Amino acid sequence: MRSSKVAMAVGLALCAFAGAALADTINLSASLAPVVQTVKDGKGDATLVLDTTTKMVSWSVAYSGIAAPAMAAFMVPGPKPTDNPTPLMITLPSSAASPIKGSMQLTDPQIAGIQSGNWWIMLGTKDGPEIGGQVKKGQ
Repeated sequence: MRSSKVAMAVGLALCAFAGAALADTINLSASLAPVVQTVKDGKGDATLVLDTTTKMVSWSVAYSGIAAPAMAAFMVPGPKPTDNPTPLMITLPSSAASPIKGSMQLTDPQIAGIQSGNWWIMLGTKDGPEIGGQVKKGQ
Protein backbone atom coordinates (compact mmCIF):
# COMPACT_ATOMS: atom_id res chain seq x y z
CA MET A 1 0.00 0.00 0.00
CA ARG A 2 2.80 2.36 0.91
CA SER A 3 4.58 1.78 -2.42
CA SER A 4 1.40 2.70 -4.35
CA LYS A 5 1.14 5.97 -2.37
CA VAL A 6 4.77 6.76 -3.16
CA ALA A 7 4.22 5.94 -6.84
CA MET A 8 1.14 8.18 -6.91
CA ALA A 9 3.04 11.04 -5.26
CA VAL A 10 5.91 10.68 -7.74
CA GLY A 11 3.43 10.61 -10.64
CA LEU A 12 1.70 13.77 -9.42
CA ALA A 13 5.02 15.53 -8.96
CA LEU A 14 6.08 14.62 -12.50
CA CYS A 15 2.76 15.90 -13.88
CA ALA A 16 3.14 19.17 -11.99
CA PHE A 17 6.72 19.59 -13.24
CA ALA A 18 5.72 18.86 -16.85
CA GLY A 19 2.81 21.29 -16.59
CA ALA A 20 5.09 24.04 -15.31
CA ALA A 21 7.54 23.49 -18.16
CA LEU A 22 4.77 23.63 -20.76
CA ALA A 23 3.27 26.79 -19.27
CA ASP A 24 6.28 28.76 -20.60
CA THR A 25 5.53 27.83 -24.22
CA ILE A 26 2.62 29.42 -26.06
CA ASN A 27 1.39 28.26 -29.48
CA LEU A 28 0.20 31.02 -31.81
CA SER A 29 -1.12 31.12 -35.35
CA ALA A 30 -2.31 33.47 -38.08
CA SER A 31 -4.32 32.94 -41.25
CA LEU A 32 -2.88 35.18 -43.94
CA ALA A 33 -5.09 36.89 -46.53
CA PRO A 34 -4.61 39.78 -49.00
CA VAL A 35 -4.12 43.20 -47.41
CA VAL A 36 -4.15 45.12 -50.71
CA GLN A 37 -6.68 45.06 -53.53
CA THR A 38 -4.10 44.15 -56.17
CA VAL A 39 -3.48 40.75 -54.56
CA LYS A 40 -6.34 38.39 -55.35
CA ASP A 41 -4.99 34.90 -54.67
CA GLY A 42 -2.52 35.47 -51.85
CA LYS A 43 -2.96 33.29 -48.79
CA GLY A 44 -0.97 31.59 -46.10
CA ASP A 45 -0.73 30.22 -42.60
CA ALA A 46 1.75 31.12 -39.90
CA THR A 47 2.46 29.00 -36.85
CA LEU A 48 4.52 30.48 -34.04
CA VAL A 49 5.85 29.17 -30.75
CA LEU A 50 6.60 31.74 -28.05
CA ASP A 51 8.84 30.68 -25.17
CA THR A 52 8.38 33.25 -22.42
CA THR A 53 11.28 31.86 -20.36
CA THR A 54 13.94 32.21 -23.06
CA LYS A 55 12.09 35.14 -24.71
CA MET A 56 12.36 33.43 -28.11
CA VAL A 57 9.74 33.15 -30.80
CA SER A 58 10.04 30.68 -33.67
CA TRP A 59 7.84 30.56 -36.75
CA SER A 60 6.93 28.78 -39.92
CA VAL A 61 5.05 30.74 -42.59
CA ALA A 62 3.60 28.85 -45.56
CA TYR A 63 2.24 31.03 -48.36
CA SER A 64 1.17 31.10 -51.99
CA GLY A 65 -0.37 33.41 -54.57
CA ILE A 66 1.58 36.61 -53.95
CA ALA A 67 2.60 38.73 -56.95
CA ALA A 68 6.38 38.36 -56.63
CA PRO A 69 8.89 36.53 -54.46
CA ALA A 70 8.65 37.34 -50.75
CA MET A 71 11.20 39.98 -49.79
CA ALA A 72 10.03 41.11 -46.36
CA ALA A 73 8.16 39.75 -43.39
CA PHE A 74 7.37 41.41 -40.11
CA MET A 75 5.14 41.39 -37.05
CA VAL A 76 3.50 44.69 -36.19
CA PRO A 77 1.26 45.94 -33.40
CA GLY A 78 -2.39 46.37 -34.31
CA PRO A 79 -4.16 49.68 -34.80
CA LYS A 80 -4.05 50.85 -31.16
CA PRO A 81 -0.98 49.48 -29.35
CA THR A 82 -0.94 50.44 -25.68
CA ASP A 83 2.79 49.98 -25.09
CA ASN A 84 4.19 51.33 -28.40
CA PRO A 85 6.44 48.30 -29.01
CA THR A 86 8.92 48.10 -31.85
CA PRO A 87 7.71 46.07 -34.85
CA LEU A 88 9.64 42.85 -35.42
CA MET A 89 11.44 42.47 -38.71
CA ILE A 90 11.65 38.81 -39.67
CA THR A 91 14.90 38.06 -41.44
CA LEU A 92 14.20 36.14 -44.63
CA PRO A 93 16.64 33.82 -46.34
CA SER A 94 17.91 34.97 -49.75
CA SER A 95 15.46 32.56 -51.35
CA ALA A 96 12.31 32.99 -49.28
CA ALA A 97 10.43 30.04 -50.74
CA SER A 98 7.47 28.76 -48.76
CA PRO A 99 7.63 27.80 -45.95
CA ILE A 100 9.74 30.47 -44.26
CA LYS A 101 11.17 29.28 -40.94
CA GLY A 102 13.16 31.10 -38.30
CA SER A 103 13.36 32.44 -34.76
CA MET A 104 14.39 35.54 -32.85
CA GLN A 105 14.86 36.99 -29.38
CA LEU A 106 12.10 39.31 -28.08
CA THR A 107 11.84 42.14 -25.57
CA ASP A 108 9.31 42.05 -22.74
CA PRO A 109 7.04 44.65 -24.46
CA GLN A 110 7.11 42.59 -27.68
CA ILE A 111 6.16 39.44 -25.76
CA ALA A 112 3.29 41.28 -24.07
CA GLY A 113 2.15 42.69 -27.41
CA ILE A 114 2.14 39.32 -29.15
CA GLN A 115 0.29 37.72 -26.22
CA SER A 116 -2.35 40.49 -26.31
CA GLY A 117 -3.72 39.23 -29.63
CA ASN A 118 -3.36 42.70 -31.19
CA TRP A 119 -0.33 41.93 -33.35
CA TRP A 120 -0.29 41.01 -37.05
CA ILE A 121 2.19 39.11 -39.17
CA MET A 122 2.70 40.52 -42.67
CA LEU A 123 4.47 39.19 -45.76
CA GLY A 124 5.45 41.43 -48.63
CA THR A 125 7.26 41.81 -51.91
CA LYS A 126 9.23 44.67 -53.46
CA ASP A 127 5.87 46.44 -53.84
CA GLY A 128 5.04 46.34 -50.12
CA PRO A 129 2.86 44.18 -47.85
CA GLU A 130 0.66 41.71 -49.74
CA ILE A 131 -0.78 39.25 -47.22
CA GLY A 132 -1.19 39.36 -43.49
CA GLY A 133 -3.21 38.13 -40.54
CA GLN A 134 -3.79 38.59 -36.84
CA VAL A 135 -1.61 36.49 -34.51
CA LYS A 136 -3.86 34.56 -32.11
CA LYS A 137 -3.28 32.03 -29.37
CA GLY A 138 -3.90 28.44 -30.33
CA GLN A 139 -2.89 26.16 -33.13
